[in-house]
Amino acid sequence: MLETAALFGDGMVIQRDKPVWIWGTAGAGASVRAVMQNRTAECTADGNGLWRLRCGPFRASASEEMILSSGGETLRIRDVAVGEVWLAGGQSNMEFAMRFDRGLEAEKGNCCGDIRFFDYPKVSYPGQIREADYGACYGFWRKDEPDQLERFSAVGYYFARKLYERYRVPVGIVGCNWGGSPACAWMPKDAVAEAGQAWLDDYQQTVDSMDIEAYGRAFRQNPANFHTDWFAEPMYDILQIGYSSAEIREKAAALGLGETLEPAVIGPLHEWRPTGLYESMLTQVAPYTVRGVLWYQGEADDAKAELYDKVFPALIRSWRKLWQEELPFLFVQLAPFRQWLGCTGERYPEIRAAQQWTADHVSRTAMAVITDAGMEWDIHPKNKRPVGERLALLAEHYVYGEDILCEAPRMRRITVDRSRVTIDFDYAGDGLVLDGPTVNALEVCQNGCAIPITRCEADGSRVTVYADGIHGIRSAAPTEVRLAWTDYYAVNLRNSAGIPARPGIIRADP
Repeated sequence: MLETAALFGDGMVIQRDKPVWIWGTAGAGASVRAVMQNRTAECTADGNGLWRLRCGPFRASASEEMILSSGGETLRIRDVAVGEVWLAGGQSNMEFAMRFDRGLEAEKGNCCGDIRFFDYPKVSYPGQIREADYGACYGFWRKDEPDQLERFSAVGYYFARKLYERYRVPVGIVGCNWGGSPACAWMPKDAVAEAGQAWLDDYQQTVDSMDIEAYGRAFRQNPANFHTDWFAEPMYDILQIGYSSAEIREKAAALGLGETLEPAVIGPLHEWRPTGLYESMLTQVAPYTVRGVLWYQGEADDAKAELYDKVFPALIRSWRKLWQEELPFLFVQLAPFRQWLGCTGERYPEIRAAQQWTADHVSRTAMAVITDAGMEWDIHPKNKRPVGERLALLAEHYVYGEDILCEAPRMRRITVDRSRVTIDFDYAGDGLVLDGPTVNALEVCQNGCAIPITRCEADGSRVTVYADGIHGIRSAAPTEVRLAWTDYYAVNLRNSAGIPARPGIIRADP
């Protein structure tokens, strides 16, 4: 009768130096006791047998045993590591597995067993987890061993690897993510209504036109709606491996799976519905004690990009409320991208601007910039090392207090003098580095018209742009500089930490 939630099992990583929550079920009204590192905690199960206790804090350790007891029952959780734990949320670029990352084979040689992952099963509605066997591939802790590494989130792995190399303590990543999911799927209804009512309105309009009983029967009878092992699904590799859109459509047709590429019907059991994944997944891993949250999402919000500057902060607030803690929230700005299948990056500048606004205005947040790490014709870039490592730099500085450069160069001021524009940057470090004669994706505009750039020079924290046709600061022509303000680009200007410049628009002082 004594049981724990799925997160608490052999090989788990628990957060060091913070009291940690443990929960599960036992007999109604039963006393439950936990012992580890000579620390003891107790609680009493409620009338339904649900219990939750707070224990610790514990010191860092590579291997411990936690003993849980209730009445005459005893559970022993073995090989418990104590270190740093982060939750990895978002959509497909967070879900993106090491199996498809270009660094997989090289990283197999770095496996040490002290980086561990727990992926919560991808269930789209409460109760689905009891309708199929998810236990073969999900819902338990994996170590970074060569035969297991391919199943790790690539972003999560590279982040964890960087932390492990610096602090030499075990690192655990709790994966709670799903490809294609909009932010509203990860939020409670009140938060969606507050910041993104249009998502609820669209969903309700769809549901009102459905035969709900017939929909429910068809959904549950379709094996494709039970994702017990992504790697066993015939379309999964095809969508991730890097084929062109035409090749993907051709391969899907050959497998008789062309309908999987059509727009989904977002009904009451679909994972992308508002509140769906919050209810079926996130609430099942909360309040597992973590140091903070890693987040990579936004592509699926492009249909309502104008709402993201409200939706994303509301999501952060709702997660912090669920954990009852102002968790650090480190996130990734969307990568450069043009088109893939039915997706385009046309509205990504709006999403990126909303992400920058969030980093500037929401406490305890920070944003990793990857303006050099996109793919023009693939929404899933295959090199996740810079993504994970830049998130780790943010964590090292803002969470662990290291005195390091972790931010991307940011335009602060421009001045215009005859045929040149001087751009001053923050976060240049020991000096900006320009790889090429001009800065890619940089536009100088006067009266709304782009002026051809002849060359650029980087010196310290300043870039000088030479362009014929600039009228000068004293003219009536207003001057504006745009950097990476489009769908696809590859920024070639970086600071001394190797971090590329971030998107932005800046105007000359009048």
